[in-house]
This record gives sequence, C-alpha cells and structure tokens, in this order.
Amino acid sequence: MILKAFWKSSSERDWNVPTVLDSSADSRQFPLFFRAREYWPRLKYGNSVVATLVAGGLILSFNLCCLGAGEATVMTPDLSGRTDASIREVITRVAHHQIRPLKDGDYAPVDSVQAAEAAKAPEGIAWNYPWGVTLYGMLHVNEATGDKAVEQFVLEHNLIVARYFAWQDDFRKKLGAEAKPFISAKENKIGGLMKLGNLDSCGAMGAQFMEGLLRHGGKATPEQERVGKAIDGWVCGKQARLPDGTFWRPASMGGTIWLDDLYMGCPFMLRWSQHAGDRKLIDDCAQQIINMAKRLQDTDGVFYHGYFEKEQKRSPIKWGRANGWTMVAAVEVLSAMPDDHPDRAKVLDILRRQIEGIKPLQTPAGMWRQALDKPELWEETSCTAMFTYSIARAVNRGWINPANMDVARKAFEGICQQVTPEGVVKGTCRGTNIGMDLDYYAKRERPDDDLHGRGPVMLAGAEILLAKKK
Repeated sequence: MILKAFWKSSSERDWNVPTVLDSSADSRQFPLFFRAREYWPRLKYGNSVVATLVAGGLILSFNLCCLGAGEATVMTPDLSGRTDASIREVITRVAHHQIRPLKDGDYAPVDSVQAAEAAKAPEGIAWNYPWGVTLYGMLHVNEATGDKAVEQFVLEHNLIVARYFAWQDDFRKKLGAEAKPFISAKENKIGGLMKLGNLDSCGAMGAQFMEGLLRHGGKATPEQERVGKAIDGWVCGKQARLPDGTFWRPASMGGTIWLDDLYMGCPFMLRWSQHAGDRKLIDDCAQQIINMAKRLQDTDGVFYHGYFEKEQKRSPIKWGRANGWTMVAAVEVLSAMPDDHPDRAKVLDILRRQIEGIKPLQTPAGMWRQALDKPELWEETSCTAMFTYSIARAVNRGWINPANMDVARKAFEGICQQVTPEGVVKGTCRGTNIGMDLDYYAKRERPDDDLHGRGPVMLAGAEILLAKKK
C-alpha cells in the first residue's frame, strides 16, 4: 500500500509522524505540500483529533491522485521551470539544500591561544564570497515565496557570525600578535572576515549580512555593528584603488582590474550607505561601473574579463561569470540610485548595452556559454543565472522592454536542466583567474554543486516570481 510509505512502524512511531522528512533525498521526490516539515509543526501541538484528520487527509489526497497509476507510483514534481509553480519548487529545493544545523559557540573571554583553541567553536557557519551570494539568494527566495525557514537560517547564521567575530576581535586586541596563529588558522570558520585583505573576503558576505538587517528595520546588535564597520573600513578605507577611484589588484598579474570586484564591493557599499546614511557611497558605486565600462566594455556591449592597467590593455576573453558579476552589480546600483542621480543615465546605458549584447549569444537551450562569444565552449550555469536575475530585475523595475522577460524565462528553463530534485546545481565553473587564452577557460572544472552556482540560481528564479508583485 502507498500508505505504508508515509507512516513509521509501531516500534518507531512518534505520534504517527509522517516519514517524508525534509532531510532525506527521497522526500524531495514529493511536492512540497506533502513534506512533513511543512505541516507537522503546525499540527503536532494542536488538537490531536483535528491533527489526525488533517494529516490523514493529506495522505488520502495523495493516495487518490496515484490510484490510476498503480500502488507504487509517486507523483513526479514539475521541475521544468516552465510555470511559476515549477520555478517556486526549484528555488525552494535549492534553498533548503543549503540549510544545515547551526550551533553557537562558547564565547567566554580567553587569555591564551591554547584557551581559544579549547573553546567550543560555532557550527554550521562559513565566510566566503560564493556563500555570501548563496545567503543573499536565500533571502530573495524568502521574499518571493514567503518561506520563513529559509530566511531564519540566514538571520541566525549571521547572528552567530557576529558573536564569533566579536569574541575573536576581543581576543586579538587583548593578545596582539600572539593571537595570530589562531586568527590565521585554516580551520578558522570566519578567517576571511578576521583577516580581510581583499574584496573577496568581505563584500559579498557583507552585502547579504546588511541585507538581512535592513529587511528587519536595520537595527543591529553591537556585534553586528562591529562586523559592518570592519567591512566598511576595508572596502572604503583600505582597498587598493587607482587615482580615479577604481578598484584594482596591484599585486595580481602585474596590476589588474577585475570585473568580479564590482560585485565584491558595490552591493555592500549600497547597503552600508542606507544603514549609515552616507549617500556618497552610491556615487562611488556608480563611478566603479562607469570606470570599468570605459576600460572593459566592448562595442557590442559585452565585457572582457580583466584589464592590465600598466599595459593599458584588455584580457582577450569575454568570460561569462565576469559579465554576470558586472550585470548584477549594475542592477543593484540602479535599484539603490535616486531617479535624479547625475550618473543614473550612464549606468542605465551601460546595462542596456550589455543586455542587448548578450541576447544574441543565448543558446537554443536558453543558456549562455563559459566564453560568451565562443560557440565551441560549454554552457555555464552561474552566468546564465546572473543574466536571468538581472534581466528580470530590469523588466520588473521598468528599465527595459517587458518582452525581455521571455529571455529570462527561457534562460531559467535551461537552468532547470542543471538542477537535481535534491537541489544540487550542476554545470558551474569553479573559481577562475584572468586567463590569457581560450583554452584556460575551456578546461576549467565544473564540479557538481559548486558554490558559485547556487546563489545566482535562487536570485534568478525569485526575481521572475517577483514580477507579479511589482
């Protein structure tokens, strides 16, 4: 009987809790409305008769749906991305795939490295830029679907990070150089935040960190305020810049400008501007986009990956994800800019030309390629998702023709072919430096569920769903 798949044996039974649990791979074969996690907490502590009837009704409804196909048949969820319901299902699966147990650490004051190493560290947290995009994607999923479990994970994650940062920062201030072995250890779960040193270490994580705060009134705990100020101190005070203010990496390949840094810097600055009331940061972000476009945007609207400042030359390849970082940064900046900002028209023109430039390069499957204008290269998920998010946002905000939403929807259908029922995202290029030939990009690895793909996929699907709320 199908019923047997949904109930534990009498020896395992805990008030007849359905066994379709959200942590198992099998549970993701069922539509979300049949998962025990979605309904059981609301039933378990209510009237037992009502709870039994409702839970039984869910199972009976499922049973009736499957009668025509035989007792062993299970309804296959629609993960095609062709409908809003399907898009919602896909991004919810990706979002819940990110959720893991979170535990706070022991933050009692310590006065030695040995004591710090012996203290219980928090569990479940991380600090790196693709994880920052992932957490931001989860917040966007919550905005589009109302899934509070997804939002709560992000908010709790960030609270734990803030408390752990404050504890380590106090420890570092107390011990000075003696604390370095602990702070710099590879095992330090927030090592990037503690050391900073580049935009990758702070911008993307800082953006989602501030986004979570701003969505709840912007009131920060003292520990959260310390995190924000530390990131602001690096991005706005210590990050290397050229004389015109453009972010650059003087120690990388003889001194280079990376498109990636538009996302690693601007989204955080925009949110810190709102939190701190510093409107000059919006001006800074606009100039970052304008200055990089002068150096790296081609006549077709598409960008090259990097720029060698001393030689005054571009790298030769139009890498997909670098263009994705650029487009997402542009829509984030435009979303924060006042309509009468003096640079708004320039940034909007840069975005529109880039969108028009990539549209002819979309493949029949809806995807974009690892090197955008090289048809011999493979289709890549993260850049496709970034373009999808950006185009959908531009349509939703009225910046481009509404017909472009068809481009975004076609792209998301292609993305869905790279997402498994368990929420694993495939076809994503691993982290990549500036390359000097096509072969470098062609041979980059594409590990299953690479962290660079998860956040963009959630952002893309959520922004399409938000079209009806605009």
